[in-house]
Amino acid sequence: MTTTKGFKVTDAERKTRVGIAVKNFEELKKKTIDKFKLKFSPGQLDFQTPDGVVIENEEYFQTLPPQTLLIWVKKGEKAKTDAEILYKTIREVNDEYLTAGEKVQEFFTEKMKNKVFKLAEVLKGIDGEKAKLSMKTEHPEWFEGLDTTSKTKEEYMFRRAQDRIRTYFYKTKEELLRTKGLPQAQLQSLLNELRDRLKLNKYHGCYFDRARHLGDENMKCICDSSGRFTCEGRWDKDVCLYEPPHRINPYTSREARIIFQTWNLDHCRERTRSVVPAICAALRACDIAVTKNGKVYKDIDSDSVLGSGRVSLDVKGMYNDLFTTGNLKLVHIVCHDKGAHSSLKAGPYLL
Repeated sequence: MTTTKGFKVTDAERKTRVGIAVKNFEELKKKTIDKFKLKFSPGQLDFQTPDGVVIENEEYFQTLPPQTLLIWVKKGEKAKTDAEILYKTIREVNDEYLTAGEKVQEFFTEKMKNKVFKLAEVLKGIDGEKAKLSMKTEHPEWFEGLDTTSKTKEEYMFRRAQDRIRTYFYKTKEELLRTKGLPQAQLQSLLNELRDRLKLNKYHGCYFDRARHLGDENMKCICDSSGRFTCEGRWDKDVCLYEPPHRINPYTSREARIIFQTWNLDHCRERTRSVVPAICAALRACDIAVTKNGKVYKDIDSDSVLGSGRVSLDVKGMYNDLFTTGNLKLVHIVCHDKGAHSSLKAGPYLL
């Protein structure tokens, strides 16, 4: 970052908020320590957005727009997300309602996943007519609590989808750069091409933007024209098995917008367990020196993979599995299975 940008910085309790103008991520850490009079070093400081995205490096930090709200935490700790804070608030406001009945103890001891599910039930009575409104001037309460320059709901939701896809890119990049033994020239070329394709596709912000409900399957929103999203079911199922299926329209209200943060864009072929290892294997397979007469100087396990003596990477296949709805499913938190997706394997990403 060559120019100074202003950010709003707060602590995990959100009690104090200060404006900080910086040129880079390291400067943000140092100024935060100074402003909040912290007793630890910049290396012990992490930042996250209100919806839980961790700012992991300088490159991702540079993508943040001015006036983004950032929450500092000590390394290893995590601040509550907006969804968790909303749950706590509504639980307190509706204490009499929520504690009525014989299942009260069960409610307060369930995991967050089920609490969010019941929270959605509590909020069903919200006026759905306001979902049709778009401008900040028309529905100001929808934007309440947001530090954003977005003037419409669609613009804000577009940026939230971009954030999720950017996170996948930067996490993938860091995992690949940490992997030892990969050919650095090919790796850097691959990362550059993935980034260029993402820029061309505007980081698939279209996924959450209801105005983009027409067009190419991988370049349109995954909701209907009203903004309603339907759970696509667990990674190994064709549809959501709940009846009725999980649905949400984050364009309806501030509460629905916050709860939507708990919905996941889930990789069917898992990014960390399957896609990244398959990319590493493909990069190693392409690290083959060929002499002038076409003979292979350094071989790999399978001669059949080599073809005419040199292989190339299937960048399109990698891109699709990392960033497109060809491998991403939008799922309600109840349908998000964090166990190993063992029956779906990625790769080999070779041409």
